[in-house]
Amino acid sequence: MKTFKTITVRLILGILGAALLLIGLFKLALSSIPTWGATDDEIVLSLPGDELVSDPDLRWTNSITIDASPENVWSWIAQIGDTRGGFYSYTFIENQVGKLTGAEGYNVTYTNANEIHAEWQDPQPDMPIIQGTLKIREAKPGEYLLADSIVPSPFTWVWCWYVQPAEDGTTRLISRFAIDVPEDAAANPVMDFMLNVGGFVMHQNMMQSIKLRAEGGTEPAWIESVEIGLWLAALLSGLAAGILYLVRKDWRAPLVIAAVSVVIIFVLTFVQPHLAIRFILDAGLIASVVWIAKRKS
Repeated sequence: MKTFKTITVRLILGILGAALLLIGLFKLALSSIPTWGATDDEIVLSLPGDELVSDPDLRWTNSITIDASPENVWSWIAQIGDTRGGFYSYTFIENQVGKLTGAEGYNVTYTNANEIHAEWQDPQPDMPIIQGTLKIREAKPGEYLLADSIVPSPFTWVWCWYVQPAEDGTTRLISRFAIDVPEDAAANPVMDFMLNVGGFVMHQNMMQSIKLRAEGGTEPAWIESVEIGLWLAALLSGLAAGILYLVRKDWRAPLVIAAVSVVIIFVLTFVQPHLAIRFILDAGLIASVVWIAKRKS
């Protein structure tokens, strides 16, 4: 009875602690997402398409430095599209979202290009980049690509990719993303949460993948599976640490490892570090759980 009572008390305290940690981490993430990577000047920079949505429900200005020329970066932007170069993000998610948001009979399988295609280097107004949902509005080669939602659409979506040369010879890629949803959807906190969190995970991966390609790298087909596996490994390690926290006499170390695992999961999800760093984080986490499990209670 005493053991059951102890486990119950620890379980309740653990759930409360995890809830507080998650609230804090999500609050930090949600406050950072709208201006992730952007400088103060970039946040207030007037970009094409700003006039199309005066007061959007969601507005991001995300930026990244790319060690490549503006012309090179533009070549990857120019071929964005579901039937062209893809969106350089998680294709397993893109394919599911495409089926939900695309036109009737939508049957497109996303594939992210790893090379520049000459036939895709001339984006034109009204060219769809997500069938039935998003089309090109304007394109100025070497400078910006502006897309907006296809009418009729339940929401207004404006997206601008802006290529800005930096003084040190690098390029700043600025992505401004604005969505205005129907009033009933805007009042739904779950919808707002999913748009911000789900959208940003995809957007962050896209920005980093464009940087990778523009700097001469490629993304092997297996990388998505490995990243998912590493994310699941962090999750399972956290759950294992949580179980040890419940049943071990020395509960402090497992509790710390469980909390650390939550932070690592957030880093893998939102920061999306280099694959080598993900392996190191997971290896440290797994080693800690094994060490605690082998210790005498």
